[in-house]
Amino acid sequence: MDVNTTTGPVRGATNGKVTAFRGIPYATAERFRPPTPHPAWTESRDATKPGPAAPQLQSRLSWVMGERELDWAEDGCLNLNVWTTGATAKKAVLVWFHGGGFTSGSGGWDWYDGTNLAGHNDIVVVTANYRLGALGYLYKPELGADNLGPQDQGAVLRWVHDNIAAFGGDPDQITVGGQSAGAYSALYLAIDPATKDLVHRLVLESGPWALPPTDPATAAKTADRFLDALGEDPEKATAEQILATVPKLAEPGMAAPPLMPVLGGAGYPRPWTDADLSGLDVLIGHTKDEMVAFGGGPDIFEQGVHEIAKAANGFAYRFDRSGPLGAPHCVELPYLFGTFEAFRGSPMMDLKAAETDFGTAVADFTRTGDPGWNRYPEFRHFV
Repeated sequence: MDVNTTTGPVRGATNGKVTAFRGIPYATAERFRPPTPHPAWTESRDATKPGPAAPQLQSRLSWVMGERELDWAEDGCLNLNVWTTGATAKKAVLVWFHGGGFTSGSGGWDWYDGTNLAGHNDIVVVTANYRLGALGYLYKPELGADNLGPQDQGAVLRWVHDNIAAFGGDPDQITVGGQSAGAYSALYLAIDPATKDLVHRLVLESGPWALPPTDPATAAKTADRFLDALGEDPEKATAEQILATVPKLAEPGMAAPPLMPVLGGAGYPRPWTDADLSGLDVLIGHTKDEMVAFGGGPDIFEQGVHEIAKAANGFAYRFDRSGPLGAPHCVELPYLFGTFEAFRGSPMMDLKAAETDFGTAVADFTRTGDPGWNRYPEFRHFV
């Protein structure tokens, strides 16, 4: 199946019901520069394989989720993936951003394969990469480095709005969602004046709501510490050198990632606590044992669920389905995407457990704004 995008034709691969388009470039960017439109092409572009992930180290949650082969490349990492059952109807769209503490993850990994979610529910699913770690969240405006990861995410939404009709999606019915750092990002995309009109509903899974965006003064000091530790021209250093420097910023007992979005920078005009959420349809929740994945400590996820669900048109859930580690951070992901085989090596999973209707509820909300249960303060428990 071939589809014409605004930059050129792409060819996907079908399983008979769902066609997957993988590794489509949505933008390009020089290091520490904002994303710009990708140059156009004329010949049909092969979109049957995932594109490279953004540069990263292994996740600190690999002991929970399992380790990944790190298939990253700095050049070409700004790519996305689309799953659709056909290009003729105007279907609801779920644009989903991966988590990973703003330092790891990829929308191209099989954990987040949209085949089952799209095929069983007749929605269009989009996942995407964005720049991570120092390459995405170093705050050095004089270099051009100003919330580059969030700027990439905004470029994703603009690409989807401009192109998704060609894949059978409705550009006026885009739900933006994500898990953990991806959920945090999704909420701010709905707050930012530059992108809020592109967001029609929100699915927010286990966002670290207790962590505020970094204030500019702290972010500037962190950037100076990073550059001192790097000891190289940041624009000429290798990606490997940059990656090796980021762990040096960590401090004992540090709950927040050392590099996070910066308040007042691109995409983060105000804290979510000061934003008007009253007009937003939101599905939001957390898992029963979030902090097990982080070795315990104060829960940075749950309280914000209550505050956001109350302020918005909120539906709330708690994911209670337990495996060997209880119901930790990330445990709901295979139930959303139906990707149990991809999680076979994950210590958190009990693959004998039956599926829940979590993915169906998210898809129903994406289509209609109603996941099938009562609004907050009632919680839907997935057990």
